[in-house]
Amino acid sequence: MSRHVINLSLCFALAVMLITGGAAYWLPFSLLNARLHVCGGLVFVALITFHLVDRLAYFQKLFALRLRGFTGWHAFSVLSGVAVWLYITGTGTAPSTWLMKQSYEARHRREIVRASPLVGFGEPSEHNRLIFRTTNPATATKDNPVELSVWLGFDRDLDRLPSIAVWAESMTGTMIETLFLEDELSYGETVDVHGIRKRRGDVLPIWRHKYSSVSGTDPNGEIDVVSGATERHQYSLDGTLVAGQGKEFIVCVELNVAGDPNDAWPDPVLGQPSLLYTAIVEVDAENSNALLELTAHGGGAEVDGNLQYDLGTITTAKTYADLFLVKLSTVRSHSRSNL
Repeated sequence: MSRHVINLSLCFALAVMLITGGAAYWLPFSLLNARLHVCGGLVFVALITFHLVDRLAYFQKLFALRLRGFTGWHAFSVLSGVAVWLYITGTGTAPSTWLMKQSYEARHRREIVRASPLVGFGEPSEHNRLIFRTTNPATATKDNPVELSVWLGFDRDLDRLPSIAVWAESMTGTMIETLFLEDELSYGETVDVHGIRKRRGDVLPIWRHKYSSVSGTDPNGEIDVVSGATERHQYSLDGTLVAGQGKEFIVCVELNVAGDPNDAWPDPVLGQPSLLYTAIVEVDAENSNALLELTAHGGGAEVDGNLQYDLGTITTAKTYADLFLVKLSTVRSHSRSNL
């Protein structure tokens, strides 16, 4: 490969890495930006490899200390600089801590929603999603349910899946834990809907209202001292997925497909409101399966996250869900494929 081609390509790849790296540092997560950064990194590594091979003779002399003007002191200086860099980044010494505090994730940590590391996701097919939540190994025993599975099957005629949030809440309506939230909605309070920025509370208002009550962050991303989380809130299912204690809770799924207006909901961007599907899960019940049934809709911004039970104005949105199913699996019957 021509040296000129390699040099020019390296400049382009470096520019891509700098731009996408800066976007990842300053802006909310974007799948497009992540793809550009990863693919740009692979191209950059390949070009660097070609460049090193082209300069192989130079590096052979360099490592043999036979290059004119290069001494052991130069090698020591480089290695010392690398050691200092590794120490600063590895121990979190300044200025690395200051730099991390300026990142988007640090500045917006109250807005970012991440599922528990005990939650897993699967895509058995294009129109199916599987979310499963295991209990903490420290609390699980052979008699405990160790996994909650939620199967989401959507209508095969859908061109794209709806925006989705899945969470568990107590029988009194308090959110226990968010199990799943779409990536685009996880990293900030605004989301692109057909080229227009909307609050994620406009897309999934029921989930956002529930989340506000336990996170202490209002739908605008500001700290809400009125409805903030209480100190006693566990925000974890570990204490609920325990057998023999009569535990029960509600699994909720909220979905929304933007751009599906009807006569009652004419907004061309948001279209019909989000729909809420729920199922009561009794941990000690003999039948470990439960169907999630359509319960309510989210309404418009004027009702915020309050549930609306009149479903007469909902038309095509009712057809998006095919089969929503919840299952508890014990240690002995544990199998994700059985759902």
